[in-house]
Amino acid sequence: MNAAEKSLVVFQAQHQGTREYQEDALGVTSLDDVELINQKGYLAAIADGMGGLSHGSRASHAAIDRFLKEHRERPQEEPAAAFLQRTLRIANVSVFDKAFIDGQEVELGTTLVAILIETDKLHWISVGDSHIFHFREGRLQQLNTEHVYANQLKMQVKNGEMTAAEAQVHPERDHLTSYLGLPEIPEINHGQEPLQLKLGDRVILCSDGLSGVLTREEMEALLSGHHHDPATEMIRQVLAKQKRHQDNVTVIIVECTA
Repeated sequence: MNAAEKSLVVFQAQHQGTREYQEDALGVTSLDDVELINQKGYLAAIADGMGGLSHGSRASHAAIDRFLKEHRERPQEEPAAAFLQRTLRIANVSVFDKAFIDGQEVELGTTLVAILIETDKLHWISVGDSHIFHFREGRLQQLNTEHVYANQLKMQVKNGEMTAAEAQVHPERDHLTSYLGLPEIPEINHGQEPLQLKLGDRVILCSDGLSGVLTREEMEALLSGHHHDPATEMIRQVLAKQKRHQDNVTVIIVECTA
C-alpha cells in the first residue's frame, strides 16, 4: 500500500455530555490537502482539557492548534517520531503559557493523543488518559498506556504494600500523573516502531468520556458493523447509557481503504 494506492476515510464526532463546558478539542489534516498529506503525512489529534470554566478549553485548543501548525511547517527531512516528540514539547509550552490570564496563574492542563500516518506507517504519541486504538479483523487493541495513579497502585499491590481491593477503591486511582501544562512532561508514551497498516484497518482516537463508558466488546461490535458514520454511532451509544455525570466525549476514526 503506497501513497498512490492508499486512501483514508475519516469520521469524527463530539458531544459535551452533561458537563457545563466542552473542554475537549480535536484536529485533523484536511483530506482535500493532498499535497500536505503526501509530503508530511496525515495528522489527527485529540486533547482533553482540565481546569474548569473556560480554562480546560483554552488548554486543549492550544495543544491542538500547535500540533496543526507544526505539522504544516514540518521539515520534510524530519523523521515522524522526532516530529511528534518535538511538537509535543512545543505544545506543552503553549499550554503552560495559557496558565497566566490577566496576570493571574490558573490551574489548567490537557491530555494529548496524536497520530501521524505516512503512506502505510502509523506513528503515535500520547500523554494523559486519552486513548489510541488499532482495529483489525474484528479485534481492538489499545496502543497507548494511560498516565494515571492506578499504575503506581498496581506496583504497590505487586510489592505487597496494599491489597488489590484497597487499590481498586483508592480515591486517587484515576488522577493523572502526566499531562501537558507542566514545566516538564513527566511521562510520554509513544510507539517504539511504526505500525504497518493494512487495507481495512481503523485507528481510533478518543477521550476518556468514550473509552471509560463503552466496553472493549461494545466497541469491537460497533466497528465490526456496517455503520455509515461509526464515530457518530459511538457517541450515540455512549449517550444511550444515560450516565448522570457523562464527561465530554470526542472520537476520531481513521480508516485505510482502497
